[in-house]
Amino acid sequence: MGGLIGYQLKSLQLILAASNCQANSEAAAAISNGNSSSKEPSNGTAATCNNGTSNAASNGTTVPVTEVPANSLTDDQAHVTYHVPPGLDLAGEGGRQLGVRAAAQGLLAMPYLSEILPVGGAGDRLGLKCEITKDCLPAAMLPYCGRTMMEGLIRDLQAKEYLYWHLTGTQVTTPVAIMTSDAKGNHARIIGLMEKNDWFGRSPESFRLFRQPLVPVIDASDGRWLLIKPLQLVMKPGGHGAIWKLMHDEGVFDWLQRQGRSAALLRQISNPMAGVDTTLLALAGTGFSGRRAFGFMSCERVVGAAEGMNVLQEHKVWVEDSSHPEGGTWQYEYAITNVEYTEFERLGITDQPMHEGSSHSAFPANTNILYVGLAAARAAVEKAIAAGGGDVLPSLIFNLKKKVKVLDPFLQGEREVRAGRMECTMQNLADSLTTRTKQPLTTAGSGGKLLQQLDALKTFMVYNMRRKVTSSAKKKRDPRSPHIHQTPEGAFYDLQRNAWQVLQRCGMRDVPAVGDVQEYLEHGPGFIFLFHPALGPLWDIIAQKVRGGALMEGSELVMEVAEARLVDVTVDGSLLIKADNVVGHVESAVSKPSSDGNGRYSNNKGNSSSNGRLEYSAVNGRVHMMNVTVQNIGVDWHHPGNVYWQHKVNRHEACRVLLHGKSEFEAYDCKISGNQIFEVPDGYRMIVTSGSVTGSLSIQLLPLEGDIPTWEWRYSMEPSGAVVLEFARNTSLDLWSSPLLAAQRQSLQDEEEVLHFVI
Repeated sequence: MGGLIGYQLKSLQLILAASNCQANSEAAAAISNGNSSSKEPSNGTAATCNNGTSNAASNGTTVPVTEVPANSLTDDQAHVTYHVPPGLDLAGEGGRQLGVRAAAQGLLAMPYLSEILPVGGAGDRLGLKCEITKDCLPAAMLPYCGRTMMEGLIRDLQAKEYLYWHLTGTQVTTPVAIMTSDAKGNHARIIGLMEKNDWFGRSPESFRLFRQPLVPVIDASDGRWLLIKPLQLVMKPGGHGAIWKLMHDEGVFDWLQRQGRSAALLRQISNPMAGVDTTLLALAGTGFSGRRAFGFMSCERVVGAAEGMNVLQEHKVWVEDSSHPEGGTWQYEYAITNVEYTEFERLGITDQPMHEGSSHSAFPANTNILYVGLAAARAAVEKAIAAGGGDVLPSLIFNLKKKVKVLDPFLQGEREVRAGRMECTMQNLADSLTTRTKQPLTTAGSGGKLLQQLDALKTFMVYNMRRKVTSSAKKKRDPRSPHIHQTPEGAFYDLQRNAWQVLQRCGMRDVPAVGDVQEYLEHGPGFIFLFHPALGPLWDIIAQKVRGGALMEGSELVMEVAEARLVDVTVDGSLLIKADNVVGHVESAVSKPSSDGNGRYSNNKGNSSSNGRLEYSAVNGRVHMMNVTVQNIGVDWHHPGNVYWQHKVNRHEACRVLLHGKSEFEAYDCKISGNQIFEVPDGYRMIVTSGSVTGSLSIQLLPLEGDIPTWEWRYSMEPSGAVVLEFARNTSLDLWSSPLLAAQRQSLQDEEEVLHFVI
């Protein structure tokens, strides 16, 4: 781009373009107010939505029915049209089965997938600080649901790998590329977090960290660089779009290729909802099975929201052809891509509702949950590098809508100014991944022919309901405001709305409502249900492990366990289940990897290490409860110290089940009352039943024998893609060895021996 001078010149160009667009918009609004009788734009500078008819296909793809012509700002832009993008609709009728099928394809592609995590954002709006040092912290360190956001992303990944292990018996270790930055010490803090958690039981060599550059923040009024203190510039990360060039320069594409990875899933650190149910797996399955180059996970979008939209971009291009009488022909280039909300006016896009009276936009939201074919992305980057200029940084923008506090060297104090920095967007790599056709797709045909053409695009989109796709934690909530959008409180609210739906699918009765936003902010959610993602991660799997029962008003159920079977369990209070080994055991590492300080690790043989590697296995904690009622006072919902989104909850009483190492807890036909702790040592199983005295409990602690558990779930996949669980008891181990339990054997064996559950 030409170094600092090139950066400054390009920034001034973007500021000028954005300012002119804003001035034109204000002038148009003034004219409109002065001539209220005129409803239509007189010169075509305001774009409109033209509604037509839609054809819904049997495979969930919808033909685009809305188009918005771009402003005639340049000759090139005059030939660009934006349509509502087609996509695989998991939220519509039949969407559940579409999701199951696509997720199955994503599971089978696990050995060829990688993950890319851009975590370098400063997270200024969160106002996050270390409780001890008071240092500002990046968004990756946000303590969401009792753990950092970074740990939450790794748990989601391990849940998918664990499911793959259950289905195939093969452990895959997905390579993870992490883009950090130096904002707020982000890079050092991420490395520190990973080392503190022993790299989450993974080899450090399975991670590659690389740093996003910082850029100066510029005053939008005069183009000056801003200061935070004397001789110190205000520097911020320059947008995630730099990730592709950095992956090329830092050898990340080569690193992934050496590990046999041909595609990647990309998600942002601020969105804990991306791993819900079939979302990521369906996106991966759709892209990998279709050999697509780039894909978006999308959802509904509110009109006027400050977020980008996904569009089907149609670019009419003149292709010279000497054999043609006119010297060439008009052809069409298509790509499903993104348009940032700051660019709507400049491109002449009107953010209109999908139909009259609707609050939802005709265009779906860009969520920055992406699928990328690595070979296609690498080729696009190399082509842009060869072309020179700024093409290697997709969709350069300058956001003028934010204010920052800076030091004024002349006033000797702070002042607030409208400022920004040049940013580029990672999702707009799709702009360069176009498919050319001789006829426009919107008129080339209908039905199967048109769908076939849409399937031939290099880019694609998968659509689902918003709370199963995104609910970000980007800013600190104003305690005086009832608005929770993009706050940690809002993300937890949507998490519990999803939990309600999961429990409904499990067939639980009496599941209380989460409540509306005002009730939630004043009194907390109507219940709390949290679980380790390896319990599923697919909701249909959870519904086979948890069947029936009830969760009463104001109750709490936490399941930090993957191997569980709860049948007709009623929770009236708090039930907290925690296994030390959720998905397997840790084996000692042979050597200690050494770092070069930049996120690259290698093994130096001869160095000892206490770090271990997580092996997916049956050496874990298990819980089996049937016809049990847990009753206690539970959560103190009126305690002023409760912070629900952090899962900092004060309790009067709780029933706690603690599973150490390889251990099992079983409870049958009993009522567990009051404050209880059932702690099962490594190598043991605990069996709880009703005692001989009314209201009492019989508790037996028995050693586990052999290497196999007393019961297990056997996983298989049907041709439809549905994952089927079979509950089986290992008959070589006498589960009913206790005389107190022998009498119950006959009444339960029909239910217990072997059960089949089908999604």
